[in-house]
Amino acid sequence: FDPDPEPRQQPENYQGNVASSRLLTPSTLELSIAFPDELPPQYLAGQYLNLVLPEDKENGLRRELRSYSLFSHPKDGGPLRIIAKLISGGRSSEWLRKLGEGDPVSVEAPLGSFHLKRPLHTHLYFVVTGTGIVPIRAMLRELVESAAIQNRSVTLLWGLRTEDDLFGREEYRDWASQYTAFEQIVTLSGANDSWSGARGRVTDYLKAHPINIDDSQVYLCGNGAMVDDVIEVLESQGLPRRSGRVFCEKFFDSPRSQQS
Repeated sequence: FDPDPEPRQQPENYQGNVASSRLLTPSTLELSIAFPDELPPQYLAGQYLNLVLPEDKENGLRRELRSYSLFSHPKDGGPLRIIAKLISGGRSSEWLRKLGEGDPVSVEAPLGSFHLKRPLHTHLYFVVTGTGIVPIRAMLRELVESAAIQNRSVTLLWGLRTEDDLFGREEYRDWASQYTAFEQIVTLSGANDSWSGARGRVTDYLKAHPINIDDSQVYLCGNGAMVDDVIEVLESQGLPRRSGRVFCEKFFDSPRSQQS
C-alpha cells in the first residue's frame, strides 16, 4: 500500500567513510557516514539510503544492498546518520559491528517517497514502533526547522517493548517543552513495574484514544503487522486508508503476536 503516486528520484552512488559508530542501546547502532571527496546526497527528511555490502568471495558472499532510513536531517550538515537494529548472525548486522572510524562505505541515495506531504494538515499523527522512529525524527525536525510545528497539533506515538529500547527521547521532550501543541507518547508492551507511562501496543492506545480525523494526516512506520493493524483501527474510526491522508513505510514483517 502506497497512496503516494509521485515519481521516484533516481538514486546515485556515493563513496564515504565511517565518521563514527556507537551503540544507542545494546541492539541499536548509530552509524555516521562522511563524504570527504564529494558533496553528500541531497535528500528529503524521511527518505532512506542503501548500504552496499561488499562482495566477500572467501566466504561465498555476493554484493548486496541493505536499506536504512536517514536519522539525520538535511540541515544538520556534516555526516549522514542512520540507525540499525542489530540482529545476531545477520550479515548486515555483523558487518556493521565491525566497521570502525575511517572504513570505506558505499551508499545509494536518496530513495523513497516517505516524507511530509504538503499541504500539511492541522493535525499530524506519527505512529511508530521500534526503529520506525528514525525517518519520523527527521520529519519532526523538518516541522521544527520550517516552523510548521507552531501552526498545528503534532502527536508522536512510539511503541516499544521495554524502557531499555528507548533512545533519543530527550530531543522529543525538548520539543514538547518548546511547543505546547507537540505531544510525545511512549507506550511499552513489556513495561516493568517502575514504568509510569502508557502500557500496551500502539493499537491499544489508539483504540482507547481515537485520533481527531478532521483535517488530519497520519504517518505510520515500523513493524509491518503494526502498520496493517493501525490502518484497520483508523478505518474503524472513519479514516480510510485510501483517503490520501494515511502514509506508511514498513520496515519488516513479523507475527502480530511479536509487534510492539
